[in-house]
Amino acid sequence: MSTFQGLSVALSSLQTQRRAMEVAGHNVANAATPGYTRQRTDMVSVPGAATPLSTGSRGWTTGQGVAVAQVARLTDRLASSRLELATGDAAQASTRAGVLQTVQAGFAEPGDNGLQKKLGNMWSAWDTLAQQPTGDAGAAARVTVVGRSEEVAATLRAGADRTSSTWTDVRTELGTLETQVNSVSASIGELNRMVVEVTASGAPAHDLADKRDVLVRQLSQLVGATSVERKDGSVDVMVGGEPLVTGRVARQLTVTGPPAMTGATTAATSVTFADTGAPAAVGGTAGALTEALSTTLPDVMAGYDRVAASVATKINDLHGTPPVFTAAGGGAITAAGITASIAPGDVRAGTAGTDNDVAEAVTRLASTADGPDGQWRTFAVGYAGQASAAEIRANAAQSAASSAQGVLTSSTAVDVDSEMVDLLTFQRAYEGAARVLTAVDQMLDTLINRTGVVGR
Repeated sequence: MSTFQGLSVALSSLQTQRRAMEVAGHNVANAATPGYTRQRTDMVSVPGAATPLSTGSRGWTTGQGVAVAQVARLTDRLASSRLELATGDAAQASTRAGVLQTVQAGFAEPGDNGLQKKLGNMWSAWDTLAQQPTGDAGAAARVTVVGRSEEVAATLRAGADRTSSTWTDVRTELGTLETQVNSVSASIGELNRMVVEVTASGAPAHDLADKRDVLVRQLSQLVGATSVERKDGSVDVMVGGEPLVTGRVARQLTVTGPPAMTGATTAATSVTFADTGAPAAVGGTAGALTEALSTTLPDVMAGYDRVAASVATKINDLHGTPPVFTAAGGGAITAAGITASIAPGDVRAGTAGTDNDVAEAVTRLASTADGPDGQWRTFAVGYAGQASAAEIRANAAQSAASSAQGVLTSSTAVDVDSEMVDLLTFQRAYEGAARVLTAVDQMLDTLINRTGVVGR
């Protein structure tokens, strides 16, 4: 090895160790940055050139130092894919549980404001009328019957209003989510373009890839998206097996369906691709929201309607003309329109004279298996069970997502202690290379300035 080659070897080490310290420092600086993936400097020795036989030596010269082979991004595609799936499942389960908990909370059961209590008060009013059907006591009992009946009707109307209001809130949230998804998709397409261009130039695009992967996981939460990596460094984002982002091209999603709830027969809401109109099999938050709009909340409204129809039909059939319950504006009786519009003087305790058979028959509805009470209990308890099961599934899904995040973090996150050890190693190597450079410099000084001086 010539003296000048020694300078080259020392210089290569200085440059390589400096680059390695920069990468380690970048890791430490981003140790707490969400989504950051640890980077590593891979080094490779530079072999010496082959020497020709004419020089009198055989084989290879001494190596020419060290170089940076690559700055690797320590990502784990398998763990990342698992996290995308788990994130979408957890978001969908959590959103579904939230909707069902809102529905259950609206029942206000058990409690004084719940329909069960209002029905009990109404049956008690009818029982009082059955015991005192005439005179001032009968007149007072009739006023109470009308008041308690209107309380039942008002509770049913309030339940229908809450369901309709919840539907509107969910529909607004889904519309906001549509805008957010389209914006994130466009950003992923732009980052794909930048990653490909930077990678093609020979520079690492790891920080851009980290930012893109964070957005992909955001789409996983919103619509259950998954990603597939390309050889050029970009990723394709899939929703329900259909491409949402292909390289730098991002498609748009749109929400289709009614803008307002029309009761139990509300048409289904869906998410489609804007360019083709084809349905998108979304998961995540969007999947749970479309399910709530298309199935859950219309079913809840249908349950309220069944109870309202049961209350009105059974009591009206026993009471006769005029009916105790009617529909505001006419037509079929629903929870949204039920009202107790009868005047107290028109309330009948019996079929004739001082009879109380009508009031007694109405009172017995409280204990019939297929009566309003039984239907309400079946309806309310059924959704309470669904809400409880949904919460359990949401907790399990969140636990799975946390576990998947832990697996990814264990392989990609920055360990500050490890980075500090690496920094010390690179620092010592840098100091050693500098010392080699000094030694070679002194050798050259001796050769240039002191050769032939001895003996003069």
